[in-house]
Amino acid sequence: MRWLILIIALVPFPFGAGRTESPISGRVSSLDGAPIEGVTVFGSVPNKCCPVQREFMKTDAAGYFRLEHPGAVIHFKKNTFQEQTLVVTLEMSDLRITLEPATPALPIPDCGVAGKDQTLIGWGRFGLRFKVPRRDNKISGGKPDVDYLVYTIKPKSGGGYLELWFGPYALPTDPDDDEFINSVNFAQRDVAAVNGKAFGTDSWGQLRSGGSWRWTGVFTQGGSRYHAVGSEDARLFDQIVNSICEIPSTKQ
Repeated sequence: MRWLILIIALVPFPFGAGRTESPISGRVSSLDGAPIEGVTVFGSVPNKCCPVQREFMKTDAAGYFRLEHPGAVIHFKKNTFQEQTLVVTLEMSDLRITLEPATPALPIPDCGVAGKDQTLIGWGRFGLRFKVPRRDNKISGGKPDVDYLVYTIKPKSGGGYLELWFGPYALPTDPDDDEFINSVNFAQRDVAAVNGKAFGTDSWGQLRSGGSWRWTGVFTQGGSRYHAVGSEDARLFDQIVNSICEIPSTKQ
């Protein structure tokens, strides 16, 4: 994945990471040390029942934040800055977070025409699509279930799988906590449409158990996620994920 080398900033895995009920506070600043106001800070979805509510807040003018129940993973987001995700460890309490300028986003262009050896997979007359090679791949699923639809792509000679999700609530923009917790390194970048209307997050990492993962979520439209056993699977899945495109509603 040549493009990965250009944009990835590996995040070391904090040994002994795990969920904590203790409050966490800290300060968010830019590379030059200036505080960043208005950064959205949020933790994990609580395991406890009723009501299930994730804790959100924004940094103040001095860049400070405090989460009473951060959970296992904390996210930091603000336009023009690169999103940062932090796996919580038991010893964390007062953090100093530095946000870097945003890296180039994964683009969502108009789909155009698929190649002769490709299948354009999506749901409905317009919206999100992926271009999937027909040869040497098993494509299953595609049956709607209430308000979402999912396809599974499995190479005939590989051991991994790729899922393509479609629907307004089909796939969160951020991965499950376990993807970050079980990784030796991970990175993220924005997803952005040419028309500026669709947006989301593209996340990927290397697992401690071996293999790799990627999760690309587009707000209110769906996205993709995969677990790859080897490099050949990862190359194929990245080709499909990077083919993400959109048929705008104005062209229906």
